[in-house]
Amino acid sequence: MDSMDELFRIIDGVKPGETVLIEYYPSYIPEFVTLSLVMYGRERGLPVIIDDNFDALHVIHKHLKLWGIEEDFRDVFVIKSDGSVDIGNVIAKIRFSAEPVVYVRRYEEAGKNVLPQLGESINIVLGLEKIFAFVSSVREFYLLITRIQRFLGGPRKAFYLVNKETARSMEFNPLPEMERIASTVVEIIPTPLSGRIVFKKTPIVSLTGTELEIPTEVMGSAARHKGNRV
Repeated sequence: MDSMDELFRIIDGVKPGETVLIEYYPSYIPEFVTLSLVMYGRERGLPVIIDDNFDALHVIHKHLKLWGIEEDFRDVFVIKSDGSVDIGNVIAKIRFSAEPVVYVRRYEEAGKNVLPQLGESINIVLGLEKIFAFVSSVREFYLLITRIQRFLGGPRKAFYLVNKETARSMEFNPLPEMERIASTVVEIIPTPLSGRIVFKKTPIVSLTGTELEIPTEVMGSAARHKGNRV
């Protein structure tokens, strides 16, 4: 079976309301994970929503161009906080607050009138670790974690992308608590020619401890096969 087909089959197994934590090291992993999930949403006829914190989607957009992949995300719904470059179909803008709990409350308010109408959907969260960088106390940290927990359930399949090295360097590392909250935890290890996906935690027993390797060229070819726009 083609590795992309296998990846899509695994995403099929993620149930609406689940939270998937994707841990990665500095690499082009965020670019290709975001691209894969957008491709999956289009293939399955599901709307895709991206939480774009601090222009993270703009960086991904520019990096994909360097790979020769022209992707404008025009059919992707975007909830944007801070930053100045709009990519995709921006449906809400959130004024960032140095108090992370205030930011999450604003996100809830911005999304409550839009997200329920979309039904089952793919939600990609970019730049989460940057929000935790503003946490200044243990109390604030757990208030933020509690707010994130409230997003469990509902019709969306949520995918949180977190840079492991950045998270570990913070005073309040969100990974241990995010791993507890998430129903599925995967670690993606970059190699010179591929991304190796390791399933650390999943309700799908057959996947626990298994790995899936996707060659970079397979991803690039899949994107270009769609007319140089995914």
